[in-house]
Amino acid sequence: MELIEVVARTHFSDSRIGSVSRKQRIRLPKDVAEHLVLLELVDYLNPPVAVVKQTPKIEAASLGGDEPSMSSQQDQVSQEETATLFRRGRRKKNSE
Repeated sequence: MELIEVVARTHFSDSRIGSVSRKQRIRLPKDVAEHLVLLELVDYLNPPVAVVKQTPKIEAASLGGDEPSMSSQQDQVSQEETATLFRRGRRKKNSE
């Protein structure tokens, strides 16, 4: 059984773990922790890391096509299309 460490966001009582105080750290089984996170009663201290399996990539040329790869360069954006921002996030007015 995998235990996940969480911290309570608020005071609550659960039949599986009992009474919990705000900011209390507790170790829970994974399924119980996920359920309480969905209810927004607790937050993960160290969120569980999902394992990603990568499949080997096959080149487009070996498939008989000359399709561009996903890493090909994108079109350049002109300066006129790019909005300049003030420090606080507001857009500058174009003085043309």
